Parts: sequence; structure tokens; C-alpha cells
Amino acid sequence: MSFAMSSALRVIAAAAMLAVVVPPVQAQSVGAAVESAPGVPGIGLTPVQKRMIYDNTSGERQQRVPEDQVSLGTPIPDSVMLNEMPVHVKDEIGVLRDFKFAVLPDAQAVLIVDPASRRIMDIVTRADAEKEK
Repeated sequence: MSFAMSSALRVIAAAAMLAVVVPPVQAQSVGAAVESAPGVPGIGLTPVQKRMIYDNTSGERQQRVPEDQVSLGTPIPDSVMLNEMPVHVKDEIGVLRDFKFAVLPDAQAVLIVDPASRRIMDIVTRADAEKEK
């Protein structure tokens, strides 16, 4: 066997071993990485988590979003400014680390948004926050 052939076989064998040992990395969008519990709309937030989100974000600058664009999975317009989720909220609710939010007029709801796709991943309403009082 020639030296070139032997070297080529070693490279192929090493590549084959790496393919077995190292699993391929799959790209996921933030939304795809978050799964809600069966039968729970959105990202599966509990009532206590919704109250915490609402209490810590509803005082931010309010944004106008057309009513027909306020539903789960709907992209919001680029004109809507997204806010960073407060650090202590992200610390308590880890699933929110990659999300941003927007507050609707009169603080009726807080939209949890995937900033990459600008899709609404969950909606926390004033009524949700009041359930836990």
C-alpha cells in the first residue's frame, strides 16, 4: 500500500470515528426550542409566572399593535419597539432569556416576542396577572 493511500485511509477512518462520536448540531429558532405543555397555549407559563411578568413589565412604554396582529404565532410590525426582559424575571423564568416584550396600550397585555422572527410566543393579560392576587 502506498504512503498516499495509507494517509487517505487514516483521514477517512478519523472522519468516520468523529461522525459517530460527535452528534451533528441542529439549528433551532428560539420558538422551536421552547415547547409548551400539552394543551397549554404559548410557552407554557404558569399563573404565578404570568403575574411576575406582568408586574415587572407592564409599566414600560406602551406600543400600538393592530388588533388583527395580536395572536400567538403572529409576527408584529418592525415599527413596534421590543424591550429587554428584566434580568430578575429571566433569572426566575429561564425560558424567557432569549425573548423580548412589548406592552399594549392601557397595559391590557404584555406580548412575549421572539426577537429573531418577531413572532408573538405568548400573551400575558391583565386578567392573567389578577388571577393570582
